[in-house]
Amino acid sequence: MTERELEILEILKNDPLISQESLAQKLVITRSGVAAHIHNLMKKGYIKGKGYILNDIKFVTVIGGNNIDILGIPKEKLIVQNSNPGKISYTYGGAGHNIAYALTKYDVSNYFISVYGNDINGERFINHCREHKIDIQCCEKIHGAHTSSFMYIDDFNGVKFVGINDMDIYQKMTPEFLSKYLDRINASQYCVADTNIPAQSFQYLYTHVTVPFLVKTTSIQKNDRMIQENQKIFALITNPLELKELLGYYKEPYTDVEHAVCFLQTKNIANIVVFSLNEGLYFHGKTQEIRLKKKLPGTVNTAGATAVLTSTIVWGLQNSLSWKRILRYGYAAISITLQSRQPVNPQLCVSAVLEQEKLLFDT
Repeated sequence: MTERELEILEILKNDPLISQESLAQKLVITRSGVAAHIHNLMKKGYIKGKGYILNDIKFVTVIGGNNIDILGIPKEKLIVQNSNPGKISYTYGGAGHNIAYALTKYDVSNYFISVYGNDINGERFINHCREHKIDIQCCEKIHGAHTSSFMYIDDFNGVKFVGINDMDIYQKMTPEFLSKYLDRINASQYCVADTNIPAQSFQYLYTHVTVPFLVKTTSIQKNDRMIQENQKIFALITNPLELKELLGYYKEPYTDVEHAVCFLQTKNIANIVVFSLNEGLYFHGKTQEIRLKKKLPGTVNTAGATAVLTSTIVWGLQNSLSWKRILRYGYAAISITLQSRQPVNPQLCVSAVLEQEKLLFDT
């Protein structure tokens, strides 16, 4: 932000209804000059639109997928190659969406950058985001395309068994598409991306993003997109299976999580967080290693666990918490998430996470 833009923001905070003519007189510049500064502030995300509604300067940008999740859960142990009685539900998901939604639940101001189709699911996505106050002014409708969808089956205890996705629309999230939002991204505190976006878009972001960049993996078929010669990742959030596949891209043999993480840190990834239900949470930073494993309450759905963990990490970083404290809160947030059929538990909030952290670690 320039000195002049900061000066204008301070005036707008005290007098949000001031006219551009009055602003020009106060600043001793032309009205067209004021208009240009206002346009830049809107482009960078500091002003939320007409009426000079100011955004929180501490905001986050989230780049990634949104889709309709179709979940099937059998009543009993899953029998393959057979019709299994159970329940089928439709929810709003996508890693990027889930991260943006969870950040909104934490009252972290954020802009979600994504695409959707001009179909009924696209309309449902818009209505859902409006209902839950997810900011989608940086989401674009792609004519002639279908909104992304993901169909998956969990076994009866909530662990994902298999999934199929129809996500071709994300190929539209090109460097050209992202360039329209680059000023806003670089005005944010943190930028988070999932691996739904194309490889060339990761290459573009590594080159042009100047704020701490976090990446959340999504599936073994997509995660190699994040691997680029110019990669620069502040934090990677993944699971053991996807971690192993990332090592395979480098033709590095996998022995254990610790070796895998240490190897990837030589590839310009500063901090790595690995989570699974069975193995718990493992973190490795430049100077710190943390392990957490707690017995969690009954699991209903695992779909949003690492997305909510990612949001909790961003919230913790924004509040200058230690990594140990961030990961304890992250574990608590996962615990809350697992108890809902929704990828983001409607009950998720900061107070619920603080209370759950005490139950998990102080009792």
